[in-house]
Amino acid sequence: MINTLNESQLHKALKTFYAVQFSAQEEVQVERWICDLVCPDGGIVEIQTKNVGALKEKIQGLLKIGRRVTIVHPIIKEKIIESRLPGGGLVSRRKSPKKESLYSELREFTGLKEFLLDKKLSVICPEISIEEKRIVLDQAQQSKNGRRRFKKAWQKEGKALLTIGTSWKLCGKKDWLGLLPKEMLQAKKNRGKAAEPFSAATVREMFLKNKETKAAAPYANILLWLLRETGLIVRVPHSGRGYHYLLK
Repeated sequence: MINTLNESQLHKALKTFYAVQFSAQEEVQVERWICDLVCPDGGIVEIQTKNVGALKEKIQGLLKIGRRVTIVHPIIKEKIIESRLPGGGLVSRRKSPKKESLYSELREFTGLKEFLLDKKLSVICPEISIEEKRIVLDQAQQSKNGRRRFKKAWQKEGKALLTIGTSWKLCGKKDWLGLLPKEMLQAKKNRGKAAEPFSAATVREMFLKNKETKAAAPYANILLWLLRETGLIVRVPHSGRGYHYLLK
């Protein structure tokens, strides 16, 4: 098959799932690009489990020729780590304490900031659970792709998709602004042009007040950077510390 030699288990599983969801054809050449999925109406679906910014040139080209594009980037809400010996013997099976969220993944989209408000571009972020398989080694080694900062005594052998849960969909101005605290958007609606400037500290405090958005607080700075770069908020002069912004 075209373009599948280096395809991961997780990427392949997600591609199969969304091929059914969109009644799409897999691995189709459109102009000079091989696209993960092409829908019956000509829309393109690209599955990108990491490094979303690497799609920039492809997305730009597809949008330029008038194609609708959907980027699917999964959020790993639960990861089960299964460690085995080289011979196959089970060493351990445990749940990773690390959990991703839509906000923790915002940095993935900074490389596509020019296109995020394009009406032909949509982002879908499904919350998934996966199983990561590892082989325990006798001594610490570099990863196969050479990206480890520190050597470790195990190597990844693949990630398997277990379940797909709730999905976030972002398309256009309203959805991206909707990542801000609800009370901030309501204040803008009530006060109009009289709305007060806000800072990253203001946004963090609002997130922390709500149990459902508490985990978003550490990512207030990257959220505001992304909204400013897309033109949805503007930086304004302020006598206090730190940058301050207004909703446009």
